[in-house]
Amino acid sequence: MASVFPAGLRPLRHALGFALMMVEKIRLLPVLLSLGCLQTHAEETHTNNTHANDAQAHDAAKNAPPQQDELNTGAPGPWGRLSYYYFYLEAPDYVVEQFPLPSTTTKWAFNLNDLDHAETLLKSAGMSRVQIDRLLTPRRVIKDERHAYIFPSNADVEGLSREGRAVIYNELARDAVNVFQYSPVFFLSDSVEVWARESGLSAEVVGKISNLAYRMGNALVFSDIPLLLSQADNVAEARFIMRKLTRVRTLMAQLDLSHGDAIPDLLNYWSTGLGLRRKDLEPLMNAIIRTRGVSHLDILHLLPPLPRKLLYTYPDISYAAEGPLPDCHWTSLNFFNLKAQPFLLDTRLATSLVKQDFDKVEPPYRYGDILMFIAPDGRAVHSATYLADDILFTKNGSNLLTPWLLMRLPDLAKLYGIEPYKTHIVAFRHKK
Repeated sequence: MASVFPAGLRPLRHALGFALMMVEKIRLLPVLLSLGCLQTHAEETHTNNTHANDAQAHDAAKNAPPQQDELNTGAPGPWGRLSYYYFYLEAPDYVVEQFPLPSTTTKWAFNLNDLDHAETLLKSAGMSRVQIDRLLTPRRVIKDERHAYIFPSNADVEGLSREGRAVIYNELARDAVNVFQYSPVFFLSDSVEVWARESGLSAEVVGKISNLAYRMGNALVFSDIPLLLSQADNVAEARFIMRKLTRVRTLMAQLDLSHGDAIPDLLNYWSTGLGLRRKDLEPLMNAIIRTRGVSHLDILHLLPPLPRKLLYTYPDISYAAEGPLPDCHWTSLNFFNLKAQPFLLDTRLATSLVKQDFDKVEPPYRYGDILMFIAPDGRAVHSATYLADDILFTKNGSNLLTPWLLMRLPDLAKLYGIEPYKTHIVAFRHKK
């Protein structure tokens, strides 16, 4: 599966330069083709609320930008009433320190047979004739079997306008060899300053990142990690910056409960209508309602055992004993399993499971649905498990630096709606 690294989830996939951080291989293509997913363009819609006034009030709140430090109110629905707040995770030191720092030299790769296009691209980005001639001087261009590499100076990179940088980097992102453009740092808040708040990064570094940020689709992103590291005072500072670039926005959500709630209806939703874990959830919900001063149930307690164990954690190296590290499809297809099934890392077997045990469904989505992000050519570039109110359980990459998270559907759409993906969503629901 191709996957991406949001405001922290994608930043170091290739930057740390090790085999486990290669982009996820595309999986489940056969099932998507056989089930006709290429003709299905499931819209990212919210479950309709039967109470019109509540829905209208929620629409106004929904359109306001979410804040990191405040409790956001979700839309009421069959799941009940959810509230949530954003926070940032970053990879622990012991994980980051296992991997070498990347080169501090900026390198742009172009198709070996398309250097004429490189000249046109640089010109359209606003680079001067002198700059272009210097960068494309034959003795300065390094070639291998497939690519030609040019090496812009820090001054060349910093001299680009935001629009010019977007022109070049969005083109470079089409080829995974340009690892920093293919897998940039995402700022889901659309603000570098919000992303960096309380990170410990200096104002100078935050300002540099902000100046070098650019637009990729609807997302604000950053790719100039080599340049940023080249200006670190020492190795310790460079490692500190790299760790901070793993920052990823996630959320904590809670189910609001009161005496007026129809507990049977809530249990029906959170047990998928099949009574899954109902015997565990019913006494817990009733206890909260009966307890004075308690009115919330953390969504963590509504999850099955495996995702409850994994949420907000990073995979350890022991997972490598099974071969490939857990990815998004492994995460989605194991959601209801008491114990993770390693065979789900096998493309062919995972495909057969989807064909055998899942039906394709349209919105409104419900708890446990698997949402697949499908590229125009039919590739499943990502999948995640729908919980409620457009909150999903996800792992955005098959490497040690990507944790298991909760994310909002609009945020995932930002990540996977960019070039070269331009995905649409196809949802699957377990038959049982």
